[in-house]
Amino acid sequence: MLKYSRTSAIVRIISLFIISSLCVYYSYPAPQPAYAQSTALFRVYLAFEDGPTDAYTPEILDILAQYGAKASFLIAGYQIKGREAILQREVQEGHALVNHLWEEPGGYAGSKEEAVIASYLRTDQAIREALGPEVGRYDAQIKMFWQPGGGARPFPAAAGIQVISYNWMVDSGDCGGGMEGLDYFDPAVIDNVLNEPISKNVYWNAYDYGDGVVIAFHDINRVTARVLPTILSELQAAGAIFVALPRPWDQVGTLAIKIGVPPFEGAGVAGATMRATTLALARVRSEPIQAHNINTTLPMGTTITAIGRTKGWIQVQYEGGVGWISRDLLKIFGPIPSLPLVQ
Repeated sequence: MLKYSRTSAIVRIISLFIISSLCVYYSYPAPQPAYAQSTALFRVYLAFEDGPTDAYTPEILDILAQYGAKASFLIAGYQIKGREAILQREVQEGHALVNHLWEEPGGYAGSKEEAVIASYLRTDQAIREALGPEVGRYDAQIKMFWQPGGGARPFPAAAGIQVISYNWMVDSGDCGGGMEGLDYFDPAVIDNVLNEPISKNVYWNAYDYGDGVVIAFHDINRVTARVLPTILSELQAAGAIFVALPRPWDQVGTLAIKIGVPPFEGAGVAGATMRATTLALARVRSEPIQAHNINTTLPMGTTITAIGRTKGWIQVQYEGGVGWISRDLLKIFGPIPSLPLVQ
């Protein structure tokens, strides 16, 4: 496990400036424009739970629009009344709506199937009524379901309901789950998504999962909008594109993601490269063996290019040659499972 894991020229410059400033403040490595972003496909699926809200959803939509990002909004039925215009804006701007049942905790995993189905239908009816003339956009979407609190099984079989059931892969922790007692909340949320996770409920970050990662946020508190520009900027600089659910390979009637499953690392993508930064003084070895010859030593914060991987090690290209660095000593800005596996 790795602990840390296209826009116009003007937007790119602004994005780099913003994240560079924020990274200095939070002591995060800033993207280096002299190095190419990831050359592998990196689709990121942002999901916002429990809205819509007047206070936070419009601001989140504004931020997403600035980055050309599409996302998925997990709609709680009881939140809809009086916020019909927000739902209409969400579908007008190309975002997906996901049925999140009527309210929490009434539909948590383990609830009776009849109650879950009834809550789903009540919420779906409220969504359709709220969308008015925009309901056709909603009807054109594949229907999706996200169990409050996370689901252990697909949506129960019910006549006339065909959905893909989703969970998260990375939980941002923006509502505080697993981070009780922390007094540096915003940086911790950023760490959960981009760096070594802080929350006791988070084990891998977005780079660890790579292409297809689903990241859970909420649009019911002020924290999310504060951290979102930093997260979007860094991921975009790493080559991410932000798209709305469903993922193209997920099937109706299934639970597409199980919570807590480690990232899958197969053969990777031939020729894929990614920018990387050393997190500490790093020895570059000629082979991925701790006791093998040391080619050179790189200072903390050195930007290099990741070109391959094997268990516990990343093959890198640096000024002067090619070698191997322990995975724990690198932050890789890209979908790590897409790095070619070197046998």
